[in-house]
Amino acid sequence: MKWPEPKKGIPEGHYTFTLNQEPDLKVVKTAKGEFRRLDLYVTSTPGEYKHREGFVPWDPRYESLCAALNVEHGKDIQMEGAAFEADIEYEADKADPEKSWPRLKNIIKAGEFCPKTGDGDGDIPF
Repeated sequence: MKWPEPKKGIPEGHYTFTLNQEPDLKVVKTAKGEFRRLDLYVTSTPGEYKHREGFVPWDPRYESLCAALNVEHGKDIQMEGAAFEADIEYEADKADPEKSWPRLKNIIKAGEFCPKTGDGDGDIPF
């Protein structure tokens, strides 16, 4: 019998992400009304991790994502295969502090990554 590999999430870090299918535009209904959410399906390099994340238009990351992908609003465009760079950071679940979820942060156009310098305290090593 071959034992299955343990299920691991994507580690925190900086990645290049490629859309591995067209994003889904979903209508989400709540008690306060309804809103539209864009669900993004991506694969990372390095590591070939698959990730899915939803974006709402008022999330500041949505504007960064649109800029990184050169989205022209109001036009019918194909996005599968488009790439961008982002960091993965884990965010605590609001309802259950025992859980956390990977989130795309610091979204930029592919090829524009500038590595951090210093030790995180603002000091630059010489």
